[in-house]
Amino acid sequence: MVNKYCDLLFKYPMSILSIIIIITIGCAFLYSKLPVETSVESLIMEDDPDLIFYNTYKEQFGEDEFLVIAFSDPDFFTPSFLKLIQNLTEEFEAIEEVKEVTSLTNVENIIGSEKDFVVEPLVEEVPDNPAAIEIIKQRALNNPLIKGNILSGDANTALFVIRTQSHPEDETYDARLINKIKQVLENQQKKFRPEKFHMAGWLVTDVNMSGYMNKDMAKFMPLTYLFITGLLFFLLRNFWAVFLSIINVSICLLWTMAVLYMTGGAISPMTAILPPLIMALTVSDSIHLFTEFLKKDRSKTELPLLMRKTIQHLAVPCFLTSLTTAAGFASLYISDIPPIRHFGLAAAGGMMIEFFLSMTIIPIGIFFARNSKSLKKASRQQSTWIYRITSQIAQIIPKAKFFICGISILLIALSIWGALNLKVETNLIEYFRKSSPVYQDAMFVDKNAGGVNTLEVSFQGKDIDTFLKPENLELIETVAQHLRNMPEIEQVTSINDFLKQMNKSFHNENPDYYRLPDSKSMAAQYLLLYGGDELYNFIDTEYRWARLSARVTEHSSEKLKVYIEDLNEFIKENLNDSGLQIRITGKTYLVNKLVKSIVDSQVKSLSLAFLIIFGVLLIVFRSFSIGLISIIPNTLPILFNIGLMGIVGIPLNTATAIISAVAIGIAVDDTIHFLNQYQLERKTGSSIHKACIASIEKKGVPIITTSLILIGGFGILVLSSFVPTAQFGFLCSVIMLFALSSDIVILPAIMMLKKSKA
Repeated sequence: MVNKYCDLLFKYPMSILSIIIIITIGCAFLYSKLPVETSVESLIMEDDPDLIFYNTYKEQFGEDEFLVIAFSDPDFFTPSFLKLIQNLTEEFEAIEEVKEVTSLTNVENIIGSEKDFVVEPLVEEVPDNPAAIEIIKQRALNNPLIKGNILSGDANTALFVIRTQSHPEDETYDARLINKIKQVLENQQKKFRPEKFHMAGWLVTDVNMSGYMNKDMAKFMPLTYLFITGLLFFLLRNFWAVFLSIINVSICLLWTMAVLYMTGGAISPMTAILPPLIMALTVSDSIHLFTEFLKKDRSKTELPLLMRKTIQHLAVPCFLTSLTTAAGFASLYISDIPPIRHFGLAAAGGMMIEFFLSMTIIPIGIFFARNSKSLKKASRQQSTWIYRITSQIAQIIPKAKFFICGISILLIALSIWGALNLKVETNLIEYFRKSSPVYQDAMFVDKNAGGVNTLEVSFQGKDIDTFLKPENLELIETVAQHLRNMPEIEQVTSINDFLKQMNKSFHNENPDYYRLPDSKSMAAQYLLLYGGDELYNFIDTEYRWARLSARVTEHSSEKLKVYIEDLNEFIKENLNDSGLQIRITGKTYLVNKLVKSIVDSQVKSLSLAFLIIFGVLLIVFRSFSIGLISIIPNTLPILFNIGLMGIVGIPLNTATAIISAVAIGIAVDDTIHFLNQYQLERKTGSSIHKACIASIEKKGVPIITTSLILIGGFGILVLSSFVPTAQFGFLCSVIMLFALSSDIVILPAIMMLKKSKA
């Protein structure tokens, strides 16, 4: 089959190349159409019951995500500051993408008298009279719907709460909105004194994530090209070898990203690492091909014939490495997190594409460059310094095999200890570096303004006017009070807070009446008198569906999981017989669900990758003992990775959860090349000892070279603006280094030890 394929390549090189170029142009077009997706909803399967319910909940009450702009000053209640807030409110409201703005000047305030109350903005006109301003201040501080929501408890921080229009199909909507808001703030700062405004919220996080992601991709690709080109020149020292390798990498990248598009994927924090990953992996087969090709005597033999022999020698091991790497990636498809599934599919497709293109573009390139003097005169001795290293390793291992195995056992024990300390975490705000504005602004809002994340609780009754009945309102109050007693929950708002405020105002602002109305008819009368819009963010017009919203300053999924479990348990114990459908929902709740998905994905994908990869190895090498031994050098790096994460405090998150399945698929490549050479040596009659040494000396150079490429390629990710991506790059680089050691040091030592005990 390999011979027939080579015949086809060298008989119709121009036709094949033309087809590849046409496909590549189409793939480049699809790549340009890839959408960008950073929302929390994109991390949840579309048919997930909690996501479906959340979307229905949003249709009724609007988004639970909102954009907060906060700034602090002890002198808010002065004419100049109130005018600033009023001007900003009006300018924000004029932005096309804004649905609603709530601020200190336009927030609805309930003002009571004997047996009556009215609802009006807290500040209709900014007074110049200090006494009038003091009245406004006291009204704000005495209204729980304002204090803690729009104004901090110490009255030193004011907030603008901005809700957006629905925009399901407009990918640029959020970025446009943020840019317009920033422009308004900049203009006001020029007119007024330069206050520091802090912007936070899910929308801000999504926009910044998208922006940083685009910057990362713009940074990663040229750096990866530069690194690969430089290292290839250093190692291969041949223009055509480097040029064809880079062309191969570029085409493979475009085809892979087209696969991402065709499988319904998008550019996300997880798939953003695809380009440097695919580029580094693609160049591995190029190195194996050219290392084998360039060590042959090319001065007297036609170059296409030498390349044919090279392909005949390497086609099977290269196919196996691509297949096993693809299997590692494909195992991620069983994940419950869509971006991880898309990453796995695209990367798996990319690896099979990489094999096809490497075995096509490079031979065709050699065919067209067959008369090149540089190819014919290139030195036969490539990477001599690496060869010297491998020769020394080959001489040391027989003498140190017991020591090597002993150190390996110690590392296993240390890794197990570290793995016991591994944590699962999806703290999205900590995806950003602590020096970034988005992180600092979020921390400011958490500390001074009660945070922007919310835990949402839905209460549904069967009948109209369910939540006019005092007994049902008391059930909501029971849950609200339980939430208020939780740490990190700053503000809890529901229909009850409106009714209690109305009850107090109806009784001439008597604080003794800050309680729920005594009867259904009284509650109905209050709601009829209210007439404001804010109320219906917390209850439907038939009063059968109510919303409770608790603002949370905690971002850690590990801690939020405790709060959610506690709340669920409280509801089951105290409200199970209420006749109401009570359900926790909201973006914060959905993010918390990812904890279980991440753990499940890690276990399932890694197990599947092991089964597929080592099943393939057993079939190919037709030796149970070799297949069993091959498990060791590929299990050690994964165990070491998990242990290292636990020791240095790197959590298992949406990025690091894919490392093990990815790494085992990549790490097994070098094992295949080593064992393939080992079997060839054994067939010639070499002993285990000599076969191991010969395999190290003959395959050590390409194994070390490809490992250096992968270590460098992954190392570039450390420069990411995202902490998980940087962690992914660091851990993968360490794994590749450890996998290299396992393949050319630990694996031969174990095989020699086995022989010495025989």
